[in-house]
Amino acid sequence: MNRFAAIIAVIALGASAPASATTLARLSHEQVVDASDAIVEGTVSRVWSTMDEGGKVWTRAYVTVDRSLKGQHAVGETVMVEAAGGTSPAGSVTYVGLTPRYAEGERVLLYLSLKRHGTVYGTVGMLMGKYTIKQNPADGSDMVVRFTVPADVAYDARFVPNPPAGERISLASMEVKVAERLKAGWDGEPIPGVSREHLMEINNLQPGVK
Repeated sequence: MNRFAAIIAVIALGASAPASATTLARLSHEQVVDASDAIVEGTVSRVWSTMDEGGKVWTRAYVTVDRSLKGQHAVGETVMVEAAGGTSPAGSVTYVGLTPRYAEGERVLLYLSLKRHGTVYGTVGMLMGKYTIKQNPADGSDMVVRFTVPADVAYDARFVPNPPAGERISLASMEVKVAERLKAGWDGEPIPGVSREHLMEINNLQPGVK
């Protein structure tokens, strides 16, 4: 088995990592849209890792916005995204299952949740809120792919595997789904980890929602 096949076999979409376990409530696409403070398409310009006072590693990325689907980010603006886990410059590794990975030059579709200080974002539902944008080999159009690897495995977005032909999702269809949900508004149903007040603040509301 070659290295790339081994990576896929071990970690593709839902792989468990050998350290900290992660359990997430599965959210529908509509819930991910509702929970997002911002939704952007962009290009990763820088990726680095840092260690906090507790010895845990965090990975951060700068993303240059190419298009804003929700929120007020302008084209060309840079946003910082943070994800739990990674390998520090000194070689310490923090494993977190289902955490998104980033690579310089990677095109991404991100569903962002504001974390602190009004400047740092995480992705909604960790891996649920991050897609790689890549070319569909069938017709050259843009499609979105969700994929991650463990913290101690080098991540290169060029080698993100293509889904089977019948399971590919076009970027254009995702943009339509986002626009439709934003227009329809939040339905009033609770979303784990997001307060009702905040959901009302960042979304249009469906009729009858108070």
